[in-house]
Amino acid sequence: MATTFVLDFSDGRRVETTGNGVIGRNPAAHTPGTELDDPAHVEFVTIADDAKSVSRAHLAFGQYDGVFWVMDLGSANGTSITYPGEGTFACDPKTRHEVDSGSVVRFGDQSFRLSRR
Repeated sequence: MATTFVLDFSDGRRVETTGNGVIGRNPAAHTPGTELDDPAHVEFVTIADDAKSVSRAHLAFGQYDGVFWVMDLGSANGTSITYPGEGTFACDPKTRHEVDSGSVVRFGDQSFRLSRR
């Protein structure tokens, strides 16, 4: 059974997920490909961003064996992860990066904190 992860966004929203997804200003415009384990079942998280710091399809997320991951989809402003007690690291585009519970993922001017339910 998949683990439930909670994404607490900087805009106050909370999203609970057990699968794959795409985050962006218009994430439905993204055609999921090989970066997602199950492209048939994708959750789209739309971020309101008038400044357009967030790309239409900014990053993908998912989990594998109970480990949460994010992947920058080649966004203009990049994605970074701040791990508790370890500092902040920029994500290489098109590469999965593991995210620990308590970490903050920043994308454009937005972010979410990850926890496990």
